[in-house]
Amino acid sequence: MTRLPRSIPILPVLTNLAIARSRDRARPEALAPIQADLLRRLVRHAAANVPHYRDTYDPAIVAALAGPADLAALPTLTRRAAADLGPARLLADGLSISDTRTATTSGSTGEPATFCYSEHDMSYLRATYLWDMLACGMRPTDRVGYFRVGGFRRHRLEKLGLARNVHVNTSLTVAEQTDAFLAGRPTLAVGFPTAIAAVAAELRRRGIFYPHLRTVIFAGEPTLSGGRDEVLDYFGATGHEVYASVEAYTIARSCRRGSLHLRSGDVVVEVLGDDGTVTVAEGTGEIVVTRLRAEAMPLIRYRLGDRVEIVPDDCDCGDRFTPVVRSVLGRVEDRIVTLQGAERNGDFISSLINPVTRDGVLRLQFVQDRPGALRICAMVTPGREELLTAAIERVTAPARAEFDIEIEIVDAIPLERNGKIRLVKRLW
Repeated sequence: MTRLPRSIPILPVLTNLAIARSRDRARPEALAPIQADLLRRLVRHAAANVPHYRDTYDPAIVAALAGPADLAALPTLTRRAAADLGPARLLADGLSISDTRTATTSGSTGEPATFCYSEHDMSYLRATYLWDMLACGMRPTDRVGYFRVGGFRRHRLEKLGLARNVHVNTSLTVAEQTDAFLAGRPTLAVGFPTAIAAVAAELRRRGIFYPHLRTVIFAGEPTLSGGRDEVLDYFGATGHEVYASVEAYTIARSCRRGSLHLRSGDVVVEVLGDDGTVTVAEGTGEIVVTRLRAEAMPLIRYRLGDRVEIVPDDCDCGDRFTPVVRSVLGRVEDRIVTLQGAERNGDFISSLINPVTRDGVLRLQFVQDRPGALRICAMVTPGREELLTAAIERVTAPARAEFDIEIEIVDAIPLERNGKIRLVKRLW
């Protein structure tokens, strides 16, 4: 059994930080062979050393795999399947839960799952996470407020007053989260947009002006422009966005222009189109992710459960050159049923409303009490209720042949236990 260190080793993180930074900024012609080489190594490692893949992968397909375009010949892996297989089938030979780090998903699909990482895996993942923070403007002296259920382990640099952790537990009430935020006095915040927005609203309600927060990194769920602007305006902070998950870590991060570039040096991304087509790092549909550095528990062609729109790099930032996640459209299971009995993805409605969100729509939720009925619950900027109700009615007109639409302006949308807001709630 491998003995896990009690505190985070700093030297491996700093060593890998240089690698993560260089790959993040590499041009396509330099990055493509690196990505292909890492992918080949990963698939061969999984096929040789992980029971599930050893039993299911065709050796001929593994031997012939040359790069991301060949992945479609291998089966996908769902979260449900990963949970059912468990560590006994997905951990590499020679490793167990007792000598790996574990992390559990937030359960936004109703199916929380636990995944394992070796200390070797973690040394690189910590480096990529640190690089994300630095690229978004973190300073060594920042107090970082993490809006999440579980807190991070302490690291040695905190004793020197560097990159100190402030845990804001999103499973607590908003009042308790706000108290923790004030007690920790963070200068940088990272986490669920709805949770950060709820604390900002509570601070405003208490009549408190909080001048210490310089940077907000939104992560963990899609962000409406209105809700994002509300947070940044209150704190007077700079905003960034990270698209990440427990399983894949960072998939994409915003650049200085605000474009959400893929982290192609660390993940391979495919898109499963609604028509069954599979494309690499381009298209609209369900995202499939393969994390390239995974010694303990490789997740190859993992179906994350999100719908995305990815386009070729059209950003002029000059810092990053990978494809851009134009939008995270919602969860695959965010389905609504029409009057005719057909199922549609929730992003059919949200895409209609998106053009008016910057006018003051802070948060949205679609509630179905019965098939064909759709209640659009919207939190909006005070004083703009009538204007935005009319705007939402106008932009959703194309959907009224399929749904009986009711628009309800609400004071709050309840958070789920994981601190997120579900886009679609079906009550029947």
